[in-house]
Amino acid sequence: KQWYQRRVRATVNASLPIGATTDARKSTETEVLVALSLSITCNILEMLSLFIGLSIFSYATGMISTCCHVVGSIVLAFVLLESLSVTSLWYSFAFTCIFPGLVELLTVIVISRVQGGR
Repeated sequence: KQWYQRRVRATVNASLPIGATTDARKSTETEVLVALSLSITCNILEMLSLFIGLSIFSYATGMISTCCHVVGSIVLAFVLLESLSVTSLWYSFAFTCIFPGLVELLTVIVISRVQGGR
């Protein structure tokens, strides 16, 4: 837990200019924690949807999801280990969590419509 708190503080410090106020630090720390929590939650939900198998036979969806998860894991590790700014974490979240989640949702909707029409 101490390692994690140090990494979050380092990310907050990398995101703020020198001499930032205490309120700005608290706000940025909250932003970092929200971004990390949402990224982890979305990754867990997407992995569960892969294990359930609704879109397992859609090769394009699987490839998009796999590539985005690999890139997202690498970026998340860099954010935590190298203390990148919180902006890079939000970009990572948008392109590696939201995008494959929407593709997965669209695939599930299309599959359910096709199976419902039979």
